Amino acid sequence: MPQLISPEQIKNALLKQEFKLYYQPKVSMITGKLCGAEALIRWETVNGGVIPPDQFIPIAEESDLICDISQYVFRQLIIDYSLIGAVNSDIKVSFNASGKDFHNDKLTQLIINAVKTKLIDPSSFEIEVTETVLVDEEHAKVCLKQLADIGVAIAMDDFGTGHSGLVELTKWPFSILKIDRSFVMSINKSNKDRQILQASIRMAHQLNMDVVAEGIEDKETYRVLQEYGCKTAQGFWISKPLALTQFVCFVQKFNDLSAMPIGLIYMAQLDHIQWKKNIIDTALFLHNCGEHRSLDNIRKSPQLDHTKCKLGQWYYNEGVSFKHISVYAELEQGHKELHQIGSDLLDLTQQKCSMEVLSKTIQQLTEKSMNVLYNLQLLENYLHMEQYQSDH
Repeated sequence: MPQLISPEQIKNALLKQEFKLYYQPKVSMITGKLCGAEALIRWETVNGGVIPPDQFIPIAEESDLICDISQYVFRQLIIDYSLIGAVNSDIKVSFNASGKDFHNDKLTQLIINAVKTKLIDPSSFEIEVTETVLVDEEHAKVCLKQLADIGVAIAMDDFGTGHSGLVELTKWPFSILKIDRSFVMSINKSNKDRQILQASIRMAHQLNMDVVAEGIEDKETYRVLQEYGCKTAQGFWISKPLALTQFVCFVQKFNDLSAMPIGLIYMAQLDHIQWKKNIIDTALFLHNCGEHRSLDNIRKSPQLDHTKCKLGQWYYNEGVSFKHISVYAELEQGHKELHQIGSDLLDLTQQKCSMEVLSKTIQQLTEKSMNVLYNLQLLENYLHMEQYQSDH
């Protein structure tokens, strides 16, 4: 039987600083390197016992002591990060905040003041919030926007367990989507959950949100999520939550995991197909429009700069890891030419060119698009071969 916890006991524990932070590592599925950790609270009593959070967090939520706990956690995180950051400055630490933390300005102002006074860099930590933040919608939005504006990343935690859809998330300053462990752990058992997971990753990608998958407990799940385009992994297969000193030792001795960004190439292919469709749809709209329309006045006008479309963003960032492969350079040239054809196509339609010219240019665009997709497929094949060789 779990012991009954009273609000008074929680208050005393806060005063005596009995709460400690444990850190569960996160790994980049793109590089295979450690990239972060989630700070998780544990109650270590004076008699040496440990009270798990599920026994005291609900009591703290009911009594509003959760706000005091969140502030305590953030202050402790600042102290701990002075050591963590010294060992590996690339690690970002996330901590959980309650919806009640944003019913007032206390936690928000504490974080803003810590950033302003240089106690901690906003790029070194993230805040994870659940759907409870949506209860006091207007005030919470103001608080989270203030934090996002100073460079703090905000993650939607436990996505998939509540009622919020990805469309709802666009109304909030979330930059990270954390998929609930229940979906991740059933990925090899439930086809429905697997489809939901894959769709969520794809939609988050469209919204320029990073995706974290928690609850990874085996290598197979890790590989599947890589192929889906998930960027960050967390779970017992990587490590259980560790006390600060244990976590620092883990960071120092960590051996990189496999870095097979097959999923990102898959995303790049889908991004390109969507871009081509957008170009053709826009060209047909302009050609059939009875009045002159500038691209600025068209909803969802296509990105004509080859470095700024989604494929271009991937190519000049994560895709740089393929620069040693000859097809990488060929992909760049073909992509540049493709964007030039796309730009010419829109210019011609604005000039009300003939249907014959329009069709011919669309055909050129399609042929060049097929060449780009072919090169992307060659990169994917290369990765599959590397993965096969590493497994055998």
